Amino acid sequence: MMILKRICLAALVLSLGVAGTAQAAQYSLAAGSGAQLHIGGGLALPIQPSVTVVGGVFPPLMIPAVTGVTVVGTTAMASGQQITVPANALHKTAAQQTVGLFTSNQTLYAVATNLSYDWPTAPAVFSVNGRTGPATLLLTGGAPQQTIRYSPRVAGKRFGGAAAFALTPGPAAGLVPAAPITIYAVALGTPGFPPCTHPAFGGTNAACVGALLNAMATGVAAIGQPAGAIVTTPGGVGGLPPQPGIVVGKFGATPIGTVSAAVFTPTGNPGGTNMATSFGYPFTTGKITLKAGNATGAPESFVISGNDTRTAGGAGTIQMVAGALSFRTISKENANRGWVRLVLVALPPVPAMSPLSTGIMIVLMLMVPTVYFIRRASNQTA
Repeated sequence: MMILKRICLAALVLSLGVAGTAQAAQYSLAAGSGAQLHIGGGLALPIQPSVTVVGGVFPPLMIPAVTGVTVVGTTAMASGQQITVPANALHKTAAQQTVGLFTSNQTLYAVATNLSYDWPTAPAVFSVNGRTGPATLLLTGGAPQQTIRYSPRVAGKRFGGAAAFALTPGPAAGLVPAAPITIYAVALGTPGFPPCTHPAFGGTNAACVGALLNAMATGVAAIGQPAGAIVTTPGGVGGLPPQPGIVVGKFGATPIGTVSAAVFTPTGNPGGTNMATSFGYPFTTGKITLKAGNATGAPESFVISGNDTRTAGGAGTIQMVAGALSFRTISKENANRGWVRLVLVALPPVPAMSPLSTGIMIVLMLMVPTVYFIRRASNQTA
């Protein structure tokens, strides 16, 4: 039996000695982690007044981290501190909200949304060369052309990867609850400058009329998807898609254009559906420049940057940005972008055996019954 004891002791010593030879670093997501989307110059998602990113300084992020999420990564600098983020690590529950946009775009009174947000839609791996695709994506649907440019463009400095956002309609709510995104566009040549109230609500401004454009989310946004991925939405016009219509109402002053009351009236088709085709691009810690020269209201040009301040052990803050270009049948071009901040806090290491060590352990443990039966047969024949 002495041989059996020695084999078991060897297996135990080996397991203790090599347990730390292959470890996967684990991190929790601390406060400050989150994400944000922005469509064109006027629509922040989740809905809020327009937000900007100045250099690598992000505004407050409205899609927060889910409690208890664990990010797995590598700690060695040679591997670029690769990380894997589990599905739905960031989440915001749907809520009906309306924000006025008339100040920044006098073709629109307001936009209302009723969406939940999740990121990423599947486990996402970010690494040194994870930001694939060409440095510049050029669309020729309009003049001047739409462009998105990623930099730096050299190999080995493309930390990032693909990770899509899921957008899901919430329960019916709000003044006109027929679509997850409702756009209150100016319906007449001369708008009723907010604050205004239509005579239907006891006001005096008959020009306080909005045309409804409903955007119907497909479930996954283009921002953050692999290079060149195409997402097409069906569009929609009117309060009860696909029925077109207008609203008369009260457009408020804080922020200017906010809809406080509205009555929907079906009408003839004012211009067809606002179907959108969007071209996605993945996340990067570098810089992105986006341009849409034919955007409604004013040309759009945005520069956003990521950042990576993690330590040699992989803990710290990593900020990534992504872009997309879109073209809509009614509202035309947009330059879209999204950004994510992950504040990684190292968790106690979890030992993991390497494949070689695991193989040796299996061999040693298989030897135990073999030696046992050999010893038993030898004793029986003696």
